Formats: sequence, structure tokens, C-alpha cells
Amino acid sequence: MRKILLGVILTSGLFTYGQQIQDLPLFGLEQRTGTARFQAMAGAFGALGGDFSALAINPAGAAVFKHSQMGFGLSYFQTKNNTQLNVTNTQANKGHLGFNQAGIVFVYNNSQNSPWKKISFALNSDNSNQYKSRINAKGNTPNGLDQYFLQYANGIPFGDILKLDGELLEEAYLNIGAEIGYDAQQAFLGYYSGVLDPTELDNNSISSYVSNARYQQVRQNHQIQTKGRNSKFVATTAAQYKDFLFLGAGLEFQSLVYEKQGRINEDGYSANSPIQYIDFDNFIRTDGNGVALSLGAIAKVSQILRLGVSYRTPTWYTISEKTHQQIGSNLEDVDIEFIDQNQINLFEDYRTTIPSKITLSGALVFGKIGLLSVDYSQQDFSTARFRPLRDPYFSELNNAASNSLGTVNSLNIGGEFNLSRWSLRMGYSTQNSPFTNNTANTTNTSAGLGWIFNGGRIDFAFSQWKQNQSFYALNYPGGTPFQMETTRNIASMTYTLFF
Repeated sequence: MRKILLGVILTSGLFTYGQQIQDLPLFGLEQRTGTARFQAMAGAFGALGGDFSALAINPAGAAVFKHSQMGFGLSYFQTKNNTQLNVTNTQANKGHLGFNQAGIVFVYNNSQNSPWKKISFALNSDNSNQYKSRINAKGNTPNGLDQYFLQYANGIPFGDILKLDGELLEEAYLNIGAEIGYDAQQAFLGYYSGVLDPTELDNNSISSYVSNARYQQVRQNHQIQTKGRNSKFVATTAAQYKDFLFLGAGLEFQSLVYEKQGRINEDGYSANSPIQYIDFDNFIRTDGNGVALSLGAIAKVSQILRLGVSYRTPTWYTISEKTHQQIGSNLEDVDIEFIDQNQINLFEDYRTTIPSKITLSGALVFGKIGLLSVDYSQQDFSTARFRPLRDPYFSELNNAASNSLGTVNSLNIGGEFNLSRWSLRMGYSTQNSPFTNNTANTTNTSAGLGWIFNGGRIDFAFSQWKQNQSFYALNYPGGTPFQMETTRNIASMTYTLFF
């Protein structure tokens, strides 16, 4: 009976499949969903407050609440990805239902003769991002998987990727990853799957390799599933000074869970090719916890004009990751099937710093008739960092982040029209890509309605997010990029109880 290995620890200095600069905006950018009212107005609440989800935009908004209340929200998320690999288009859908927001605020009015009229304490939990998605991409490409393995293998001595006498193949896979690194581990998979060979089989010091695949083009079928969420818990205290100024501070706790399962099936080689098919699976799970501080102010400049400003410090994350892989081909070693989900690569915990964010806001409030609100925020992702900074690999990633990432500018606009106990709402937002070589924007349109009754309020919202992006399988720039249009539909309901 074969020995089952649970995994080993890889030092953070070794090249890993996990840490990539794509992680920084993936975990650092947020979708403004939250409560249904907040979602319907595209999250443009920086100068308004008085909403649980607005606490993460401007903590001063906690002092705008007129009385204590609690609320929770339910949302249905549907994600559709339309993917193009060269000239072939493929669609994939994924949907799920779940609670996405819960909050409570306690408002204390000052009965004494003091300019500080009110103080509020608020707690709120939001899902700031959802990662549940399915991607299918099919098409022909001149860049086969053999090029992926050759990139990692060339330069590594053949003897370093050979299993030792008496060593099981799955043991060698884990040990090579732990002792030498990710590059050698991928070269090991390429050799024992039959995808590549050294230029001299009897020379353990040789460090050049050749492909066993012959083709002009290959057919690839990519299946990628992601799931998880980035949840934010905010604890806020705020106060109202006279009738024109609201000040607040908040402490934010982020909880991150992200899983990505990718499978590539490749065939369509020439008839004389030793390799006729390759199946390659990769799995990564990322868990993280982060913390940030926020400060904010809202001023009633006039009867109808409100201005707001807020600042959130960098978010300091501690990240843990694990991966597993599986590969097969018509030339594979008979025992390579034992390298599967039971052979887990564990990485040392590392830290990331997501950049600070500043938001400027303005709103026009037309008494009980309605309002119009605008938020503008800025976040410079070129300053995002993997830590420790002295780590050689993280230093390379940070240099890449400085060159490849830029400033994200977000504009959110929301409006509300009130008619008796009913409210009609609309919103729009746009956000540029954090990658300097991608000019596509993410846009969001939203609408909703609310009904207020004695003792509470119920709100509904629908929003649609659209994003265009280009990405590579396995984060391997030598492959053929996918062009993908993502549409995410979100329907939400929030119930609020006054007390």
C-alpha cells in the first residue's frame, strides 16, 4: 500500500505557483454591493451615510443614523463569462444565493447642553467581493503546454529532478518542491509525464531540454472554477458636532478565502508526435486575514449640499496558501497518477500590503423629495507590496507590481426619488483597470426601490457589472491569452428594523 503524504513546507523565497501580482488587485479591489439601498445607488454614499454598507466608505456616516436599528441582506449572484481563445467563443455561467450583509447601530442623543449632539456605535459585516465563477475556453493555439514546462526546466540540472533510489514518485515531487523550488517541480512533472526530455539522457548535469510534442497548432480546452469571498467586518464610532459636522473612525477586519481549480486538456498534435495528449490540473487555495483603519468626515455646507472625505490606511494581510497538481499523458510514468490532490504543497505564511484609499464625495439633498450623490476614489496599486521585502522572489514581484500596476480611479453616482413611503433609486459606476496595459473599464448599472413602514424598511436592488480582461492560463505569459467579458448580475433584498 502506497504512503499518502499530506504535504511539506516551502520557504517563501522559492518561486511558487501561488504568489502573483494578479493577486494584489484581485484581493484589493471591491465591488460595492452591501445593502440593497447602497447597491441600487452604486455605493455613492460617502457624503450621505446613514447606511450600514456606507460605513466602509466613510465611517462618519454612522453619526447620520437618526435612531438605533439593525438590518440584514440576502443576495443572488450570477456570473457569466464569455471567453475567446483566438477565434473560438465559449460561455459559462455560475450562480448562488446567500446572505451578504448584516449590521447594527446604536445611536445615543446627548440631552445635555453640548455642541456634540449625538454619538453612534456601529458594527457591520459585508461581502466586499465574491469569487464564485466558471470559465470555459476552447480553441487552437500555437503555444502548447510543452512550452510551459520547457520554460521552467531549461537551466535546471537533470539530476536535480530525478527521483532517488527507493523514493516514491509522489515523495520526489514534494521533496523537490521543498528543497529546490517550484521551477524544478514543474520540470519534474514535465519529465515524468513524458512531455520533455533532457538533450542527453545519460548526463545528470545537463540543463537543456527538448519537447516530445510535434505540432503546428494544438487544441486546448480550459476549465477554470473559482469560489470564495472577501468579507469585511467594520467597527465604527462617530459623532455629530452641532448641525453641520459628522466625524468618524473605523477599524476594518478582512477575511479572505479564495480557491481556484484549473484543468487544461490538450491534443491535436501532428501524427508523428510522441506526445498525443496532455491533461494538466492545478489547484490553489488562499486564506488570509487583514486589518485597516479608516477616518472620515461629512459636512453640511448648506441646506442641500453635503461634502465628505475619507481615508483608509493600507490593508495589512497575512496570507497562507496551499496547492496541488495532477498531470497525465500518453507517455506518462506509470506511477505519476499518485501525484494528485493528496500531495499538497504548503507555503510559509507571507504578508501583503494593499494600498491606501482616499474618497471625495458630494451630495445634493432636496429635502424629502430625493437626492443625488457622487463619490470619487483613488487607489494606487503600484505601491502594493508582498512582504518580507528582503525576500528575493518577493522583491521581483514588487518590481513587477511597480511597473505593471497603476492608479485605480473609481466614480460612483447614485440618485433617489421619494414618493410618500416609496423610494426609487438608480446608480452608475465606472472603474479603470489596475493594469497599465489594459485600458478596459469595469462598469456597473443599478436600480432599486424601497418601502418604509412603521418600525422598519425593506429594500430591493438589481445591479449588473461588466468587465473586459485578458489573462493567461497558469499565469504563464508564454501562452496564448484569453479575451474574456464578464457579466455579473446581483439581485438583493435588505430588511431593516428600527428600535
